[in-house]
Amino acid sequence: MERALVDFPSLQRLVLADKKAHCEGLCTLVFRADGKRTERLAPAKAGQYIALTGEFDGSRVTRAYTLASSPEETERDGVYVVTVKKAGILSGYLCDRLRVGDGISASVPYGDFVYDADTDGDHIVGVAGGAGITALLSLAKDACARGDYTMTLFYCVENSYEFLFDEELDSLPSERVKVVRVAADGVRKNAEKGVFRRELIDKHLDRPFALFACGGDDFYESVRKETAGHPLLAGFKTSPNGVSDRAAEPSAVYSLTVIADGERLSVPCRDNETLLVAIERAGLAARSVCHTGRCGFCRSRVLAGEYTVESRHDTRTDDDKAAGIICPCCTYPESDIIMTVPVAR
Repeated sequence: MERALVDFPSLQRLVLADKKAHCEGLCTLVFRADGKRTERLAPAKAGQYIALTGEFDGSRVTRAYTLASSPEETERDGVYVVTVKKAGILSGYLCDRLRVGDGISASVPYGDFVYDADTDGDHIVGVAGGAGITALLSLAKDACARGDYTMTLFYCVENSYEFLFDEELDSLPSERVKVVRVAADGVRKNAEKGVFRRELIDKHLDRPFALFACGGDDFYESVRKETAGHPLLAGFKTSPNGVSDRAAEPSAVYSLTVIADGERLSVPCRDNETLLVAIERAGLAARSVCHTGRCGFCRSRVLAGEYTVESRHDTRTDDDKAAGIICPCCTYPESDIIMTVPVAR
């Protein structure tokens, strides 16, 4: 049986309340409800993300950003906090052009990178790679607020100046959250030198744990390799990463024919970009949230044409594959394509 299309999450209207630049191309943003279209922020679970949507020169772009704020902060203070690394059109806009008081559309919080008492036990290990600290900071704050689990947090960076949220991390009660900083450059005092490795688990842990990793896909592979077969490891979760261009420059440009809401439109699609990027560039209001292949909101059907699905983000069932069902956020064209797509309402 085909997996059914899921309902698209509600949109909220946010306003930027505060902005802090950490260094070139990296900033933390604090959002509140705009008080008009959105009176109160939707509740979040620790480790979830929101998808922000912006419109630029006829393009409609949606990207997901993990929340650094805790559920308690959202409930008590009415804020979502995200850290943005400048790496694309929307993140560039957020870092360089979005000003305090400006509004932006966002999904409700979403994602399965969350603590589950039934499967994750009473102690979790977070392994953060660089800006991946955001989701794990949310989980660390939640560990202190909830009181039903504790956490050991390995925060790994290349250079010591990349460490973020020092004040917040240092304020966490050590009996609830143990923070272990790891810097490849070895400059930071009281930090482990090098990269995340198995011996750090043996040095800082003596109890079973579920591991939560947040960083890039290559980082996940390294963490999996270091923890494989560890006798204390009881589970492994990763925060989703968006799919990006598979090459710096395209080698071919195909015609992508999109059928949406009974209308038919043909747009160019480069062979190094996903089908969803081409759809966004055309300004179509196609449904999308995670850009990782995991949420299922952009699930579409290919009627004709050849394509490749990014293997690390391919969550389709065998029945999906046989029926031509894809997630355009992680699918690249190999020829001209004809497809039907769901529309965001």
